[in-house]
Amino acid sequence: MTKEQMREQIQQLIRQQEKEIEILLKRKRSATDETLYIVCEQVILQKQRFIEELRVLL
Repeated sequence: MTKEQMREQIQQLIRQQEKEIEILLKRKRSATDETLYIVCEQVILQKQRFIEELRVLL
């Protein structure tokens, strides 16, 4: 795998994570259960950290 291919894969993974964050944000906004709200918030934060780590690789 070339460096360019690796970069493209990382960028695709970042886009995928960003889409998942958008879905979680919608769920969080509509959550009536406090536990669901907290879980969504925690997963969003983890995904944001993961994206930051991926960007370092670029």
